Amino acid sequence: MGTGQEPLVVGVDDDAKSLVLLRRIVESGDYRFIGVSSGHELLTLLKTERPRIILMDVMLPQMNGFEASLRVRTTYPQLPAAIIYVTARQSEEDLRGGMAAGGNDFVLKPVNREKLLSRIEKWLGKTHLIKTAV
Repeated sequence: MGTGQEPLVVGVDDDAKSLVLLRRIVESGDYRFIGVSSGHELLTLLKTERPRIILMDVMLPQMNGFEASLRVRTTYPQLPAAIIYVTARQSEEDLRGGMAAGGNDFVLKPVNREKLLSRIEKWLGKTHLIKTAV
């Protein structure tokens, strides 16, 4: 395993099987992974952890992924994390709404390991450049 200095990736999904899959993919790329099941859990986690990547499901209970992203960007404006939506939703409206809420990218479900890892690597190289949309 790693040294504990690997970039942290947080997965947000209310489906436990999806979190297991995300963990396997992320850890296979030698990144640390923490999974949470809601936007509220994510906001609580961000009080103590500083992920570089947030993998956000869109269809979440109580607070959807777009709302959670907006809350992350407004509550933690200095957090240099890329938000990548992991979703089956792919309409133009969803894409625009996701970007307007502070997201950076989309990966479609079912998740392809190579595609997800390449997006993580892409954004790890750019997280110092991320500007919030709010």
